[in-house]
Amino acid sequence: MMNPYGFSVYIAATITNAVSSLALWMGPVLLMIKEILSPMLGFSLFLKAKPHFPLFPTSPNELPDDVLLEIFLSLPAHPTCLIRTSLVCKRWRSLIQDRQFVCRFRELHQKLPVLGFFSNSTRIPRFIPTGDPPNSVATTAFSLPDSCWNVLGCRHSLVLLVSSTWNQLQVWNPMTGSRKYVPVNPDADSRFNYGIVPESQATVVCAAGHKDNGDCHSCPFLIVWVFTCTRYAYASRYSSEIGSWYQLVSSPTPSEVDSRPSILIENILYWPLKSKYILAFELATSKLYHIECPPETHSVFRRNVHIMKAEDGGLGLAALTEFNLRLWARETDAAGVTEWVLRRTIQLDALLPLKVSSAPLVNNHLAGGRPARILGLVEDDDLFFIWTRIGVFEVQLKSMQCKKVFEADVSATVLPYTGFYSTGAVDGAQ
Repeated sequence: MMNPYGFSVYIAATITNAVSSLALWMGPVLLMIKEILSPMLGFSLFLKAKPHFPLFPTSPNELPDDVLLEIFLSLPAHPTCLIRTSLVCKRWRSLIQDRQFVCRFRELHQKLPVLGFFSNSTRIPRFIPTGDPPNSVATTAFSLPDSCWNVLGCRHSLVLLVSSTWNQLQVWNPMTGSRKYVPVNPDADSRFNYGIVPESQATVVCAAGHKDNGDCHSCPFLIVWVFTCTRYAYASRYSSEIGSWYQLVSSPTPSEVDSRPSILIENILYWPLKSKYILAFELATSKLYHIECPPETHSVFRRNVHIMKAEDGGLGLAALTEFNLRLWARETDAAGVTEWVLRRTIQLDALLPLKVSSAPLVNNHLAGGRPARILGLVEDDDLFFIWTRIGVFEVQLKSMQCKKVFEADVSATVLPYTGFYSTGAVDGAQ
């Protein structure tokens, strides 16, 4: 975790380097840095300025917008960096919240920071921000409307919620506060399932065709609803542009759909089924079908088998047994045969603190006596969240780095929320 002082120093160094690299003003550059950083850091910088040159600006208020924007683009993609910088003054806030700037910032940094985690567990907070105040987003901005709503998934800055009775959906953007209420798919009628609502899942997708998980504050959206009943899977869409459900398709299925969220890979949505299969829905063709998981994963606890994006961008699978994490990729060979290929094996106990593997299992009936569980992952990244006996850790597979993100004696699924937080507030901000 980056402490407040370290975060401030990081911003200071970044802005200093950015302003210096512009090389627009030689004499007053230190004075401008002092003027910019003092209100952000909350204390005065005792820098001796060069003699004043009246032909050049000596205050951040005198800098043109394009220069300030270049400085802001050099800020790190920290969860609260943009919002804290925007609190300096109204002008900075206006520049940072401009959609063009947000798009440029996203294109430059690519990787979206994790702002926090949603959970449907009643034993931990429904939203847990990453970091500690004042370097975390305001929990009030991410509070669910009430306990009767459950989170189905997060994507493109949107959160999809479902009512406890499964008769209404809600598409919510915590960044803007906008909420759109949608009636559930009428095709998922309880009459199909002897008076019980069929096993269902749903997900939200940006209808503008964005390939990344960036901010889609004003884009139309699609909801894809899947449900299983009497050995068949069904899928249909809801379009915010036309305001109705359409295009119901079906396919035989060997198992019921799981409650875990979908993964979007190359315009195909994938859901885990409760047995050894994956349900796939192609957005372009509306084709619905299932894929068998690798035989080596059939005996693995199903909650420790997660769909993921492989290194080549295709369909992948992660299977965790004890602390042994195996990564699979679905590949097609030269003969056109598609099969699962084991790509990597990672010993998590070699990355995690030593006391993780030696800690006793206490009050862990929900984890089934397992020392580690996959709670969730970031769809467009190789970032996993692993529950252990001493807390939840994030594990970055490429860098093989890990850090503890929060305490939890509950091995419930978490749904990471990512984005560049440029509106709202931060916890602990004055």
